[in-house]
Amino acid sequence: MKLTPMMQQYLQIKSQYKDAILLFRLGDFYEAFFEDAYTVSKALDLVLTQRQGAPMAGVPYHALNSYLKRLVQLGYKVAICEQMEDPATAKGLVKRQVTRIVTPGTLVEDELLESDSNNYLAVVLKDQEKYHVAAVDVSTGDSLVACFNDLESVFDFLNSIKATQILCDPSLKSTFQSVFNVLVEPLQDWHLNPHGMEQDVAKVFNVVTIDHLELKENLKAFAALVRYLRYTMMVENLMLKPPKIIRDERFVILDSTTVEHLNLIEPKGKSLFDVLNYTKTSMGSRLLKSWILQPLRDQKEITSRLDKVQAFVEDQILLSELREYLHTVKDLHRIASRLRYGKATPKDLVALRTTLEVCPQIQQLLLTNDAFLEAENLDCLTDLCEELAKALEDEPSNVIGEGKVIRQGYDKEFDELKDLVYNSEKFLAEYEQRERVLTNIPNLRVGYNSVFGYYIEVTKSHLSKVPPHYIRRQTLVNAERFVTEELKQFEEKMLHAKELLEKKEKELFDSLCQKALEKVDKIIAIADFIANIDALQSLAYAANLNKYTRPKFSNDGKLVLVKSRHPIAEKFTENFVPNDLTLSNQESFVILTGPNMSGKSTFVRQVGLIALMAQIGSFVPAEEAVLPIFDRIFVKMGVRDDIIGGKSTFLTEMNEIAKIIYQATKDSLVLLDEVGRGTSTFDGISIAWAISEYLHTKIKCKCIFATHFTELTELANLYDGIVNKTIQVMEQGSQVIFLHKVVDGVADKSYGIDVAAIAGIPAEIVQRAREVLDVIASKSELEDRLKVVSTERLRKIGRKKVNPNQTTLW
Repeated sequence: MKLTPMMQQYLQIKSQYKDAILLFRLGDFYEAFFEDAYTVSKALDLVLTQRQGAPMAGVPYHALNSYLKRLVQLGYKVAICEQMEDPATAKGLVKRQVTRIVTPGTLVEDELLESDSNNYLAVVLKDQEKYHVAAVDVSTGDSLVACFNDLESVFDFLNSIKATQILCDPSLKSTFQSVFNVLVEPLQDWHLNPHGMEQDVAKVFNVVTIDHLELKENLKAFAALVRYLRYTMMVENLMLKPPKIIRDERFVILDSTTVEHLNLIEPKGKSLFDVLNYTKTSMGSRLLKSWILQPLRDQKEITSRLDKVQAFVEDQILLSELREYLHTVKDLHRIASRLRYGKATPKDLVALRTTLEVCPQIQQLLLTNDAFLEAENLDCLTDLCEELAKALEDEPSNVIGEGKVIRQGYDKEFDELKDLVYNSEKFLAEYEQRERVLTNIPNLRVGYNSVFGYYIEVTKSHLSKVPPHYIRRQTLVNAERFVTEELKQFEEKMLHAKELLEKKEKELFDSLCQKALEKVDKIIAIADFIANIDALQSLAYAANLNKYTRPKFSNDGKLVLVKSRHPIAEKFTENFVPNDLTLSNQESFVILTGPNMSGKSTFVRQVGLIALMAQIGSFVPAEEAVLPIFDRIFVKMGVRDDIIGGKSTFLTEMNEIAKIIYQATKDSLVLLDEVGRGTSTFDGISIAWAISEYLHTKIKCKCIFATHFTELTELANLYDGIVNKTIQVMEQGSQVIFLHKVVDGVADKSYGIDVAAIAGIPAEIVQRAREVLDVIASKSELEDRLKVVSTERLRKIGRKKVNPNQTTLW
């Protein structure tokens, strides 16, 4: 194939971005060629065409973002190649270059992002036996760093932040690809070059030294992230906030199993996030989600949040008025990011203006309550707000250059050019009327055509009245056409007016962006403040709506819940039955038995949710709640397999339990449901028994263990601090009524057959099951093997039980 200069230019640029789809600007389209054309055509369902024998597929330039979104969602990297000069004035081949590499983790455009979720790009490095993680959301500037001792913890962290793209050591690529359904890229040598790392990070924050950031062993991962962002975003100045260091001593680290089993974020519509999310802004929504996934451990921080939530709960007028103001607040975090990266649109500046207009009202409103006196320090940028109000149309076009962005009266030259472009007909009508009067030619007409431009047309019957300064331009059958110096000057202005108007409006808009950019740190401060206030008021609104109570914290390990409820389940259940629970350091382990459908799992989960809600600074669903501060919350509910990982149901279950055993401490809350059910009955009981003993005697954490293994209730006879509880059931004839009330005691039977009947199993099968049960239950030998009840056996296990001061079994 003989290649034209343009195709040679394309291939030369493509050679620099082999791992990305290259979208090459050609006039009003972005085109992909060769293999990229096949990829784009298939991914976007576009017609595949040809140019000089080369496969080609393209998208209109004005619809680029909608196509980009689909490509990025499919996990592709896309290099955007722009025309760097006007084709009309270019001498020879138009200069082109890649201005940005779009990846799933480097998006800043609103239409490509979810408003209520962060979009994190993460780097993972392995250094000896530790894993260092850095993550950034370039659309908001949020950044995080953390260090973990094992890959499981890394997986949990990346799941909790919902990382959309992962950069990692080449040796880890296949591992991450098998676990995460996102774009995974290996880091290259230049990302990890130790030379200049500190300087690269210092430049981001415009500081001389980075000691205050406390990056330490995480520096390499964070620097690699900075270098990748500079390369893909093609900017020197990144907009990042100082990284938040995720430390065990500050946050409760939640593993992915706990996040899933407590329904913290998903499923949509039935999660804790949905129950608590009454935010009015995207910024507040994202912050609330991060609070839920990263509960606090510092009692002072938690109390500070609770104080503010309580202030809103008690001041209904303040809460209602604030929510009205917040309704008009836009996403300043992402607007600030687009300003920094030169991607701001007129819509963004209007959104900024709208928010700045309401900012003083929010500030004054908050200052009416002593709980929010820090609002006094907020700079609402009134000068910038006034400038934007003077400069921008109320509802500007998002196309800059047509004269529909800048407000009339802001700039004299702009007004003149706009008047010329949009009011030319008025000028021509006035000129035509004036010439008719001056020449006394009643049918004189001013017109225009593409060949001769503007002209004055006079019929032959009035040619004698044509003044001397008229210049003949064209002769027609019944008329003559003329031009004047004034009309020629007007035509000259019109030829350049559109071009000048476009240039002037872009200059004025860029100037406004620059003025906003100079205040970007204060814009971010306003965004952080409003996001925090929005998340707090959301918790208060949920507390009022759902009749939540402010939790208290104990220093002696005591946990007391009075009439506690499940915050999610009660939304979908009529007459939800509340329950009590009391635990202490002396009485810390509950064996919970009861039939299916009686509410065991609901009760276990609600304890975990209440503990978590308290530590994010939320009121909780209970009449009274006293809780210790937990360092970890572990929830293991039910069984599942891992087909992709090649793990059976039971192996997956044991992996999850092992993680709890190794990571839990005496200050942890462990909630278990049906552990041991994935294997044979005898093995299951034995493992569940041993796990319970270890948790109670070795780790000494607070634990609720819901189980059908009534054999485990014998543990209460062997160990101080283990108590038995069950769910009340009432039988009326052949009917079973589940009362959902947790009481002291042990379940007498599981009622599994009754649940099967309720579920719709045919009556014939249900009846046969009852017959089989009668036969099995009458086998005393089998019953004896399944229950640890004999005095001799209790004595035997008692002799082997774990002494708190000695290691006898382990």
